Amino acid sequence: MVDFLERIPKPSKLGINQGLTTPTASFLLQELGNPREDYTGECQNPTNPAFKKLVATRDVGPFRATGLIPALESLKAVLADVRNELPELHDSLSSEGMLCCRFRKINGKAVAPPSSHSWGTAIDLKISNVLDRQGDNMTLRGLALLAKFFNAHGWIWGVSFPTEDAMHFEVSREKLKQFRDAGLL
Repeated sequence: MVDFLERIPKPSKLGINQGLTTPTASFLLQELGNPREDYTGECQNPTNPAFKKLVATRDVGPFRATGLIPALESLKAVLADVRNELPELHDSLSSEGMLCCRFRKINGKAVAPPSSHSWGTAIDLKISNVLDRQGDNMTLRGLALLAKFFNAHGWIWGVSFPTEDAMHFEVSREKLKQFRDAGLL
């Protein structure tokens, strides 16, 4: 049996997120509008009525999540693939959150601009209720196994960020454009 909680060095950036681009806060603002007028380092709810129509809470497999509706549908497809290939990993997953209007957090400090969590397009995952440590250049083996599933569905793995964030997966710019082109936004 694979030890999904085994801590391993983060992989080379060359093998992950191929052909995918991390959306900037300005891109998300342009595509989705501003979820709220002001941000802090603390999680807040969206206040923009137009944006609130784009979010929902859904069962995505091993847990419920609140986020951008097409991102939730994509997440559900990702996790269905995980369930089919790695059911033990699928069943061990939970979330630290998806929709959370706040500034980015780097090593526990709030830093502008707003996080992609503010738009409900990112999720932080736990395995067996364990949250990976940000910025230590390590990851849990289970998160490394999840990356291929997320990448195949157009999601970025945060292990490649300047400050490693292996618990974090977010919808790529390319996937957001697919949502827009399909009339889902």
